[in-house]
Amino acid sequence: MPVTTVIDLRRAVKPCTAIQQPLLLLLLLLLLPGLDAAVSGPGRNGTSSTVTQICDHRSMVADDSNGTVDTEGHGKFIKFAILLPEKPSKARDVRILSTVLPVIEMATKVVTDPGGLLAGFRIEIDHRDTRCSSTYGGLGAFDMFLKRKPDIFFGPICDYVIAPIARYGAVWGIPLITSGGLTEAFSLKQNGYSTLTRLMGNYHEFGAMMRDIHIHYQWTAGSAAYLYHEWDEKLGRGFTDCSMAINSINRAIGGNQTTSDTFDEETAKYADYLRLLRRIEKRARIVIMCASPATIREIMLAAAELNMVSSGEYVFFNIEIFGRYGPEHNFIFFARLLV
Repeated sequence: MPVTTVIDLRRAVKPCTAIQQPLLLLLLLLLLPGLDAAVSGPGRNGTSSTVTQICDHRSMVADDSNGTVDTEGHGKFIKFAILLPEKPSKARDVRILSTVLPVIEMATKVVTDPGGLLAGFRIEIDHRDTRCSSTYGGLGAFDMFLKRKPDIFFGPICDYVIAPIARYGAVWGIPLITSGGLTEAFSLKQNGYSTLTRLMGNYHEFGAMMRDIHIHYQWTAGSAAYLYHEWDEKLGRGFTDCSMAINSINRAIGGNQTTSDTFDEETAKYADYLRLLRRIEKRARIVIMCASPATIREIMLAAAELNMVSSGEYVFFNIEIFGRYGPEHNFIFFARLLV
């Protein structure tokens, strides 16, 4: 079941200063659909826009004088600090330096041109590769802070990187805007996240949705089972997005007696999904799933093989938190199942 999240800047952002208002408008430019596709090709002067070195920390200053670039900068000055991974932590994630940096350069050129919202300002764009690591992300934030205090952080997007840098930002008085950070803990502004603004809501909204559905249909928490992607704890990679989303749902519906089964989708096979579903069919009638679209397809194929789809005795929910399907996937199968 697809989940729609709402961007509500009014709740998340405190009253804006004269500089912060244009920054938020610039941010809206970055969210325009289709920009990631428009800038995936060569960068300036025909060179590739992909960041190729882990320690590359080029600084660019855009001003309103014919789009020139100057690393010194004088007069009205704003510094953007971009903290994103060079390589995606998930194959489906496009929020990486090589796709976001060109978009930010395009947006800053528009707002600093004569007649733009920031005409007369100079914008420096500095960036670091976080590697989705709290270590490298934190070092990158400190490096940029010591070089010249940023006016705003764009990113990080990985929860384990957002947590420390958002707390640093609260101490430094620097706003941090991210499309990540859906974990409920980031809602606790008094715990060090006072300057954090999240654009995608949070997992609590998933939980509230499932709680309301349970109440509407008079389902009990014990009738539900969770089936979701989780890494092997021996890998030391922390919790997955699915794990955090499912935990929020479980807290919301009070499912202390709910069946929960996990798998690592990077290693799980079709036979594993059959085995897990055989366990679930004996204990539950509502299956709440979370995984990549390709994995969900495999699970639904396994459920169909076990007659869990056509029997009409089971309800399947898919918590979709991955954003979009790749063009190579064909999901006509789902339409056939749901008719």
